[in-house]
Amino acid sequence: MRIGLIAPAASPLGRRLHARLRRRLGNEVPWFDASMPEGTRMSVGRTGIRWDGHDLDRFDALFVHGFRYEDPVIPAADPGNEPGADWSLWQSEHVRRQQRYSFLYSMLSRLEDVPVRLYNGPSGHLAAFSRHHQLERLGRGGLGVAPAICTNDPVTARDFARSAADQGRAVVWRTATGKCAWQLFRDRQREHLMGADKPPILLAPAVDGPLRRAYAIDGRTVLTLECAVPSDDALERLEVFAPVAAPQAEVETHAAGSALTLSGLRWGSVLYVAGPDGPVIYDVDADPAVTDLPGGMGEHLTECLAATLSGEPPPAADGLAAAPRESLFLRRMLRIQFDIERTKHAAAPPA
Repeated sequence: MRIGLIAPAASPLGRRLHARLRRRLGNEVPWFDASMPEGTRMSVGRTGIRWDGHDLDRFDALFVHGFRYEDPVIPAADPGNEPGADWSLWQSEHVRRQQRYSFLYSMLSRLEDVPVRLYNGPSGHLAAFSRHHQLERLGRGGLGVAPAICTNDPVTARDFARSAADQGRAVVWRTATGKCAWQLFRDRQREHLMGADKPPILLAPAVDGPLRRAYAIDGRTVLTLECAVPSDDALERLEVFAPVAAPQAEVETHAAGSALTLSGLRWGSVLYVAGPDGPVIYDVDADPAVTDLPGGMGEHLTECLAATLSGEPPPAADGLAAAPRESLFLRRMLRIQFDIERTKHAAAPPA
């Protein structure tokens, strides 16, 4: 069995996964540096796909990490905002990055058309890039999704929030692309974010129920975490992740696996609320964070990936305990936020 890894050399997940694959399969597990350092030999043509002497289209499985869909035409920086920048040098480096990205996109797209298990290809990243389109696509596939709108119209946003309030629901928002947490959409957010000079954002009604993130590989859910919001009973706590004990509701595990399959993904995570009428999906992540999960959760997911790539069943998520994810910066911000809230309540006149 030939298994390979395509990821930047600095990837922490790449290091962990590569070590586990080598323990299972021996030392012949090539790691192809997706940053394409000088000296890398690559080619895509009718005769096949070669990278440093390896025929990638003859591998059984390839795991891709650190790749994301982007528009290679748009520069990564604006030299107009850097008066001291040398435009000719900046433009040259941008063109070099453009060509590297173009090759990687072309190569991975070709690999989607050959019998290689690819985790994950460009089509899956493209489907997950525009979040509103992503939700609509899953909804057409028969899954429960958040009834989101994408708008920058203040009137539309106000009416949407009022309609949700009439049903006893809050409204949450997030950016229309990229990785971003859903946040409460209050009046001050509406006043700041809505306008013809602002880009549209996503709005969706909140659903009653626990917020969960399911991780699935090849349509099978291998770990589901329930997320607790921060509170001031432990200031060093940003989030608490609690593994959902098996047996989990079958409809939830089926929805997570189906969401990834409909998105063209062999691996990823699905953010949803376990609502009273079933799971309601809010996001699908084509390249979820693993190494920053607390406790042994990241290690478990890495083992699941290594086992699946090696053709073995993933291990059960036994013995995992709830754990907080800490952040010094956010701990301080929470301390300030809680102090402000206490001050406001203390200063408020009695009703």
